[in-house]
Amino acid sequence: MNARMLGAVVFVYLFSAVLYLCYMAFGQNRRLGQIATGLTALGFATHAVAIILRWVESYEMGIGHAPLSNMYESLVFFGWTITLIYLIIEWRTKQRAIGVFVMPFAFVAMAYASWAESSDIMPLVPSLQSTWLLAHVLT
Repeated sequence: MNARMLGAVVFVYLFSAVLYLCYMAFGQNRRLGQIATGLTALGFATHAVAIILRWVESYEMGIGHAPLSNMYESLVFFGWTITLIYLIIEWRTKQRAIGVFVMPFAFVAMAYASWAESSDIMPLVPSLQSTWLLAHVLT
């Protein structure tokens, strides 16, 4: 289910990027911008739930680590954080035009993660088995 959710996020981010592009191309139509932002927020929420479910699944498998340890998980986290930062910036500045530049990056990161990287949950290599991993990745 987690992989399907992240696969859906790829397409939501793609449609969001296209809507932001149309928003810019058609003279910053307010309604189109609202739809693009709503779609981005929906994709972000789904993305967050998928990350949480992957974390829970890791603990259920007995591996038990935050989903930040391999290339797949790093790309998924990057897509999530870039979308979070964009939504915060849009909320504070009320500038939707930035979405035309940001959302393609989130889409490409998620698409590459979904199609080019292995999504298997693997145990951490010994050098990453530290309590500092989460703090390191988040900073």
